[in-house]
Amino acid sequence: MDETPITLDFNEILAALQDTSRPFPGKLLRGFSDLTPLKLKKLLPVWVDLPPTRKVNLLEDLEVILEKDTIVNFDELAKAVLSDVDPAVRVLAIRLLWECEETTLVPTLIEMLFEDPDEAVRASTANLLGRFVYLGELDLIPDTHKISIVRNLLEVIAGEDLPQVKQRALESLGYASHPKIPELIKTALDSRDTLFVSAALCAVGHTADDAWEPTVLEYIGSTDYEVQYEAIRAAGELELSSTIDFLVAMLEEDTVDPDIRLAAIWSLSQIGGDAARDTLTALLESSEDDEEIELIESALDNMDTGGERQSLKMLDFDPDEEDDEELAGEEYSDEEFLEDEDDEQEEDL
Repeated sequence: MDETPITLDFNEILAALQDTSRPFPGKLLRGFSDLTPLKLKKLLPVWVDLPPTRKVNLLEDLEVILEKDTIVNFDELAKAVLSDVDPAVRVLAIRLLWECEETTLVPTLIEMLFEDPDEAVRASTANLLGRFVYLGELDLIPDTHKISIVRNLLEVIAGEDLPQVKQRALESLGYASHPKIPELIKTALDSRDTLFVSAALCAVGHTADDAWEPTVLEYIGSTDYEVQYEAIRAAGELELSSTIDFLVAMLEEDTVDPDIRLAAIWSLSQIGGDAARDTLTALLESSEDDEEIELIESALDNMDTGGERQSLKMLDFDPDEEDDEELAGEEYSDEEFLEDEDDEQEEDL
């Protein structure tokens, strides 16, 4: 797709946006990157009158670009349409904000987490808040924001919201070095509810704590798609070398679900080592699936650059027990959310 020239007239973009008789031109999509206040002022009156499908299609196209282009930034547009009347638009706006690190957004997201009438919006918000918990664990945002987010996510799990919202909240809490999180994960695993078990395994992957290795090994061979998928992802995020043989054997089978197969490929790249590299290299030479080839190439690049999990280790993201005790005593001791009742949480899960 051709990049939009910097000198592109924004009035041309607005005119094309209003012309609903034809698809919005792909060459103009990057014109929504880094919107200035003046451009937003011109856009919003036009946006209000657009058909919902036009808004959704545009935001979906922007999301595709965002996944492949690290230069574009649609944060200003996304923030501006978070209050759109269409819940599908609000969900897409939240997804466009995945790389946003602006803590000024946190109060709005917390309000949406509790007040938005749409379940999918609340669930997406809980998911995005995990990004800020992660940033907080890396000391990239103030502790006050991290503590507030964790407190509110815990409140969601202890409250009466719908399961999907609680599941996304649990996944986000996996990033938090908070003493309540292991207990919540175990409660979800014991629930025998497939979606809660899957959410718990996703949270396990976020913990950066290989003490969960026995749990991952228990579920990685599950016959349930969602459960196995999350267990495989957790194996990669935790860099569990004990799962390499299983993942390699899985990739040698022809009947494995395509999504499971792709997850196994990426997890091997996160775990690393000669066996993983040899497997991915051989798979690259034999694969005839374009999507798989693209992912394998990215996986091999991930191995060459060390991958995200290695960078987390370099930043000491994985806390030991002493760090947990210190954090619990200093950051959370005077917070009311430490007094959540265990029985109530188990009943909610």
